[in-house]
Amino acid sequence: MSRRKTIAVAIVLALILFIGGMLAYFTDTDTETNIFTLGDKVDIDLLETFDPTDAVKIHPGAVVEKIPTIKNLSTTTPAYVFAEVTVPCYDSNADGTVDEALYTLDNIGAGWNLMETKSIDTTNKTITYIYNYGTSSAMTSLAANATTPAVFTSVTYKTTITSAQAATASATPNVVVNAYGIQTDSLGVTAPSAIFALF
Repeated sequence: MSRRKTIAVAIVLALILFIGGMLAYFTDTDTETNIFTLGDKVDIDLLETFDPTDAVKIHPGAVVEKIPTIKNLSTTTPAYVFAEVTVPCYDSNADGTVDEALYTLDNIGAGWNLMETKSIDTTNKTITYIYNYGTSSAMTSLAANATTPAVFTSVTYKTTITSAQAATASATPNVVVNAYGIQTDSLGVTAPSAIFALF
């Protein structure tokens, strides 16, 4: 190869390397990582004035104070809350099947809505009521560190019940309250029954 061609090839190669180097300086890469932190978990507490260690002897028509409330113990996260109340039943017409609640729930608190009454469980001799904190169509958010009004304030033992009828109820005719709490955001559903179904 002649000296002139060698110089020309060398110049072309130098230009290619020079342009390639310039292109490298004009490229760019970038990475961004979103930072997510988990919110404060939902933490509720079911509070009651009734001491479960105290056995209360009752008679027909007796009114027993029982004041369940739900507190949101979270410091930052609001919650939707529900109360599930299970009441013993008895056989009111002597046909061999329990058919009536042994107690009524008195003075349902402001803001509480009876969302569902389940069929009587004839095996366990109970009926269950589910209350949501809100209305029939929407939940009410319970703020962090807030407490609901009482779900109810007392229970009244059936006023007209015979000893034979009372004997058809469970041997431990207790009123049991369960509380449920769930975050208010990103649930994908809004109806109270649909939110409760997430449990």
